[in-house]
Amino acid sequence: MRKHITDRFTLGHSPDPDDAFMFYAMAEHKIDLRGYQFDHRLEDIQTLNERAQRGELHISAISIHAYPYVSKNYALLPCGASMGDG
Repeated sequence: MRKHITDRFTLGHSPDPDDAFMFYAMAEHKIDLRGYQFDHRLEDIQTLNERAQRGELHISAISIHAYPYVSKNYALLPCGASMGDG
């Protein structure tokens, strides 16, 4: 039997086009989420970095610079990275 932890997660990402593209299928229920639910939090990357440092989100986009500060509580996913200038 599966141990129930949670089926609902907070998911932080920016409203930028690259993140919107990556999370569109989840946000619009275009794919089977297998019973999981996601509360999308759209915020700028600096705010997401700060929220991750405080451990406020289950899953979050962050800048790579922020990862050493949150690595004890978050793992990098094997996909979903994007690069920007500025």
